[in-house]
Amino acid sequence: MTGMKYTRASFLGICAIAQVCTVRAAPPCAALGAADRNTLAGYVQKKYKLPSTADVDVREVSFVGDSCYRRLQFVSGNSTRPFNVELIASPDLRFLTREVFDSTADPLEEERREARALASKLAEGDAAALGLANAPVTMVLFSDFQCPFCSRMAHGLRQEILPREGDKVRLIFRNYPLPMHPWARAAAEAAACATVQGDNYFWPLHDYMFDHQRDFTADNLVPELSRQASLIGGFDPVRFANCIDRKETASSVDRDVAFGKQMKVSGTPTLFVNGQRVSGYQAEQIQTLIRELTQPTESPEIRKPPGAEPQVH
Repeated sequence: MTGMKYTRASFLGICAIAQVCTVRAAPPCAALGAADRNTLAGYVQKKYKLPSTADVDVREVSFVGDSCYRRLQFVSGNSTRPFNVELIASPDLRFLTREVFDSTADPLEEERREARALASKLAEGDAAALGLANAPVTMVLFSDFQCPFCSRMAHGLRQEILPREGDKVRLIFRNYPLPMHPWARAAAEAAACATVQGDNYFWPLHDYMFDHQRDFTADNLVPELSRQASLIGGFDPVRFANCIDRKETASSVDRDVAFGKQMKVSGTPTLFVNGQRVSGYQAEQIQTLIRELTQPTESPEIRKPPGAEPQVH
């Protein structure tokens, strides 16, 4: 017998010569006990060279498909550096790995499924958005208002890609201010304060900051943004000023940054097109990707965009 796959849902068949089979269900996956957790936590603590005083919490995430391989999250918040890593444990808990491949699955379909799941996750929340909510393509941009490459990306998306693609594309903006930029964090919080009053107020300030990027300093940023915001019809400048003074959106920016790190964003700009990463502004590449995503074929392949590393400036 060939091609047999043993899973949690598999069955063991015992067949007699008369071709009568007795079938019993395979036992379920073993529970992860306290001793197992301690053993795994101790190994990870040594493997990743965490301090001996650091407590490593082992959290069960999910099983892999219908197998007894399980995803485990190892977290430590009381060490000298925050630690969070996800590993996959073999059924007997002997081996830990970052990834396993199911040779019985279609790898292209798996990539498409993973891209769809990632795209859905990236679009969650109340980040500023532009375009139809049901557009077939969603672009999620992690950006920094002081980053020159981000300015180029912003202009390209707003002036080239979006006008050309129309209702096919939705753009979502996520703040990712880099620590090296003196006024990027303040700009991110101010932009988020504009979003509180509505996405239609965010985008004019978004364009203004990138258009006048070279004119801003840490000292003149907020006064200039407040003056510009007061020119937008229907905008409440007093509410905007109070939001900035009270740092009401600091936690929102923190969430975007944490989410970016979770998505392995290491620099700006980083763009995700329906879950597929694009680093740096390459108009032709982005347009080709949008065209492929909006013109379904019998077996569309997931493109692997060039430029794996984002440009940091």
